[in-house]
Amino acid sequence: MSLRFRVLGSGSGGNATLVEGGGARVLLDAGLGPRQLAERLLSAGVDPASLDAVFLSHEHGDHARGAAAFSARWGVPLAGTRGTFQAAGLARAKMPTYEPIAPGETRSVRRLAVRAVAVPHDAASPLAFVLSAGAASVGHATDLGHLSRGLVEAFRECDAVLVESNYDPAMLRDGPYPWSLKERILGPLGHLSNGDVGRLLERGLGGACRLVVLAHLSQNNNHPELALQAAVEALDRAGRRGVDVALAPPEGTAWIAARASRVAVGRREGQLRLF
Repeated sequence: MSLRFRVLGSGSGGNATLVEGGGARVLLDAGLGPRQLAERLLSAGVDPASLDAVFLSHEHGDHARGAAAFSARWGVPLAGTRGTFQAAGLARAKMPTYEPIAPGETRSVRRLAVRAVAVPHDAASPLAFVLSAGAASVGHATDLGHLSRGLVEAFRECDAVLVESNYDPAMLRDGPYPWSLKERILGPLGHLSNGDVGRLLERGLGGACRLVVLAHLSQNNNHPELALQAAVEALDRAGRRGVDVALAPPEGTAWIAARASRVAVGRREGQLRLF
């Protein structure tokens, strides 16, 4: 059973990732406008109406801006925490359905398992996700202020990991943002720096992982070469020569395969069917 994903947008301009596996197609976040999101899906060869669900990580505009309108236009159900539902104002939106999912829960969409993982960020009830189909799994985390034990443990068995590498501390401190915004980004509920990601790759990356995708890079406070260098150096320190590192630019990526490096395991206990 194959599992692949394609970043449709990454960064403050809008985030969305398409995942295919287990006979299902889901979006993680809908931070692009509904028309732009549909256009990028079509360019990937995917009919927007063929999606099974959109999972929202949290309510911030660059992750949920197009969710309600896209859901209503194409008849695709949304899923996320109750906190996201309230904070995003989705109670007032006209859409097919909103399925609450709590941190720690795993839902099935056809034969694709989607596990919700709590993350520290200044949002109502933000999530990362681990998606599995057969023996392959991918972890997806954007917008988190520090590396929590729960996130590291959830990602430990993933074959591929997409994680934000938002800023370079020196660029942020010397940059044009007001100090109040700098403090927010630097804080424990803000964003991950290149160094934070380096610590994850050096000390917390599981043995199954063969691919790391760096996402949500700030265009003002980071540079792709700095993020890539920090990740590669961390993997070198850990002796992980077999791990590839890729960057997700603002306009997205081509299809990326998550290849299983372990024997398939049984279905997790407590897994619930969603759609």
